[in-house]
Amino acid sequence: MNAHDVQGNSGRLGFVWQGEITLPSGIILPAGPPVKNIIPQVGINHLVGLLRGTTSVISNWYVGVGEGDFVPTSATDSSVLQSSVQESTAYSESTRPLWNNTFDGTSIITNLANRAEFSFTSAKRLYTGFLAASSTKGGASSTLLSIARFTSPYDVPAGSTFRLAVSLTLLPEV
Repeated sequence: MNAHDVQGNSGRLGFVWQGEITLPSGIILPAGPPVKNIIPQVGINHLVGLLRGTTSVISNWYVGVGEGDFVPTSATDSSVLQSSVQESTAYSESTRPLWNNTFDGTSIITNLANRAEFSFTSAKRLYTGFLAASSTKGGASSTLLSIARFTSPYDVPAGSTFRLAVSLTLLPEV
């Protein structure tokens, strides 16, 4: 067996992201299409370290959103969250929302029942979502586990709540 055989027979690991907007009137706009992310190299390195027992566990992950028209690559890390991703901090919560996830006991880790919520204080166009190890709004120095560019940007009016579901499916090889 060679590296190509291993890669060709493996499922691709990644998160699925889906947002929805609740307007100030209470009307919920239809959710955008789910989008798959990339796990940047820094996130892969963290996961590998966990499996090999060579890195510390990060007990909480936090969800952020970006206003920059940015296309993530495998080299993306938290150092670009402010400059390129242009993390939005125009929401009333004092920190990034916790990725408050559950495991279904079989294969899915998700926050679908407890989505990350952002109460926007001004109108914003959102292009990306990300999972980082730091709760600090505007922080740029923590482990970046996932980053996703939305299929279409979300235009969030001032006074609206943006809710973001982030899920990871671990599929056994069949």
